[in-house]
Amino acid sequence: MRRVFPSPEALRPRAPFSRWDLVVIPGVLVLLALFTLALQGATEPFGPTSPNLTVSLDPAHLPYYGLRTLLRMLAALLLSLVFTFVYATVAAKVPRTERVLIPILDFLQSLPILGFLTATTSIFLGLFRGNLFGLEAASIFAIFTSQVWNMTFSFYASLRTVPKELQEAAAMLRLSPWQRFWKLEVPFALPHLVWNAMMSVSGGWFFVVASEAINVVGRDQTQYLPGVGSYIALAIQQANTHAMLYAGVTLFLLVLLYDQLFFRPIVAWAEKFKFEQSESSDTAQSWVLTLLKRARLSQRIARLPQPLWEWLWLKSARRNRPGEALEPPPQQRGRARLADLAFNLGVALGSLGLLGVLLGYLFGPGLGFQGGRTLQPNPNLNLELSPEIAQRFAAVGIRPGADETVWLSQVCSATQGGKQLSSRLKALLREPGVRAPADLADSCRRPLAPAGKVSWPEVPEVLKYGLFTALRVSFFVLLVTLVWLPVGVYIGLRPRLTQWAQPLAQFGAAFPANLLFPLFVVTIAHFRLNPEIWVSPLMVLGGQWYILFNVIAGTVAIPNDLKEAARMYRLRGWGLWRRLLLPAIFPAFVTGGITATGGSWNASIVAEVVRWGNTTLVATGLGAYIARWSTGEFNPHVGLGMLVMGLLVLAYNRLIWRRLYQLAEERYRLD
Repeated sequence: MRRVFPSPEALRPRAPFSRWDLVVIPGVLVLLALFTLALQGATEPFGPTSPNLTVSLDPAHLPYYGLRTLLRMLAALLLSLVFTFVYATVAAKVPRTERVLIPILDFLQSLPILGFLTATTSIFLGLFRGNLFGLEAASIFAIFTSQVWNMTFSFYASLRTVPKELQEAAAMLRLSPWQRFWKLEVPFALPHLVWNAMMSVSGGWFFVVASEAINVVGRDQTQYLPGVGSYIALAIQQANTHAMLYAGVTLFLLVLLYDQLFFRPIVAWAEKFKFEQSESSDTAQSWVLTLLKRARLSQRIARLPQPLWEWLWLKSARRNRPGEALEPPPQQRGRARLADLAFNLGVALGSLGLLGVLLGYLFGPGLGFQGGRTLQPNPNLNLELSPEIAQRFAAVGIRPGADETVWLSQVCSATQGGKQLSSRLKALLREPGVRAPADLADSCRRPLAPAGKVSWPEVPEVLKYGLFTALRVSFFVLLVTLVWLPVGVYIGLRPRLTQWAQPLAQFGAAFPANLLFPLFVVTIAHFRLNPEIWVSPLMVLGGQWYILFNVIAGTVAIPNDLKEAARMYRLRGWGLWRRLLLPAIFPAFVTGGITATGGSWNASIVAEVVRWGNTTLVATGLGAYIARWSTGEFNPHVGLGMLVMGLLVLAYNRLIWRRLYQLAEERYRLD
């Protein structure tokens, strides 16, 4: 009988320090120093007397701007991860809350980032009074709203499709909810979650431009936080082509940097959590992960919190407590029906109360009526929110709002119903930037809505705008699905190609469509094309990547044993797609489709109004309506646009995507 002994090298004691630590430890210290530098710039004083924030188009500042932007995106990613674990877990595990939380998630993911900015900027400035971190927090929150929905939907879908044999194994091992979450559910969801986190970060670049150039009430100029997004915004405003090229190169280098140092190691590490019985010979590799595994001192330092983790693990164990049944006993079904009835009643009453508060905010005290008559629209006469025109109105005794708005009702009150007009006011009302009615006296005789409020005749018009945007979103999401579905499957089936395609796809997703706006604007203006049609593709330039990333993630997660079975049965062509590929990637595709649709709706606010220098193209739609009424602070018109957009997306998802989700849960899960 042959005996095998360990080699002398294996028996030799290992030193606690390796040469690879000479690379890892200084690298970590450099990252901490860069983090400190970026954090110092984010906590400078900022108050009413502080000068306006701006950026320089000198390319020498781009490394620092990139550092500040990466810090905001990292903070937003961490917030998104915490929100995902809490929100998606509650929605997936508590059936009654699912009926409320998932529609709310559908509604929130469709709301434009500019709406979140206008609603939260004053709140964060009030919380961090006298400190620049108020604007930083508003920007981080806006980036968070562009990242979190995709990750939450992905984790929710994974929790709903955990294989039953794994659930039974967890029940037999009597795992507590805490242990089950970290030992079963998070590892099972991790491959999909990592790819969706990559997509969220890359897709967040599309909205960085809007989140770093912030309108603050009380200031005439836009506040440009130091960052790549504000650099691009200023370059677009000044029509500086060279600055746009510098920004594109910087963006490519930043994406390559965080792909190599952050995402590729996580993708390679998450390979071990794939649900399969046989491992593929081709797996994702990362030089950074290999470096970290060989750095022995760094690993010992990283394992220092392990006793705390073990203590939490033991404290969360069931011990003598009984385990949970996978299905409730029959005697509890009657109680469950009564609890469902009470829950539904509470939701209905809460919804009615919220609806009443919302209508009061939008339409005013009379909810849009006065003396049995419907109030008419009260337009803002300072169409472009020009400070110069606002000052001229103030000079004739009509005080503009803090956001430079001048309402028709104010003019009617100051001119005795439009009958007593001074020569200066007459000349002002004929200015190109003033939207005054042709017959001022006739308009003043009508009952007008309160200043800043919405009237009921505006609601059908906003719904019409929403239908225009819905048609654009539906057509182009279907188009990009037909393009990226086969491409994503082709890439996902080839691990080596996936490693090469991953940074390229991240750069394509991270590349802000705003950098392409000048090309579209110049082309449309030169050839005199119809903006209603040719501006529409800009809506899906960011959303299309959600479909590609989710399809790749779904294909990569296909168990290797299923691939081997398909080869044994010689499945090819349409048979392979019908029996293996489409069913396997279907849950991931549905997640990508939902987030791509929501992202396209979200992008409509910047895609339906595009600018390059002095040229502006406007397409009819809900995004253009919200952009027109975005005055620097949240107002009822922006609220109406966001409400209509959210309700349309909610109906869209309930009628289409939710049914596909149910199909994925019932038929296309790995059981």
